[in-house]
Amino acid sequence: MVEQLTTAAETQNCSVSKYVASIISENLSRSESEENRKRQILKSLCGALDDPTFVIPSELSWEDEIPRRYDLYDILP
Repeated sequence: MVEQLTTAAETQNCSVSKYVASIISENLSRSESEENRKRQILKSLCGALDDPTFVIPSELSWEDEIPRRYDLYDILP
């Protein structure tokens, strides 16, 4: 891997650390762009459902909660 990094950095005419930093920066920018794109899509969908019967439900009471099993680790191999 070191040889590949060194070769790639030499191809870009920069040090290995600058090459790695540029890859990380590019990846973080891409992730941030993707998150922003997802937020924009959600924002554009807000209010898209034109159905008067669709309402935001009130909070569920504890009686409506689904029973949970906390002992599952005891039965797993």
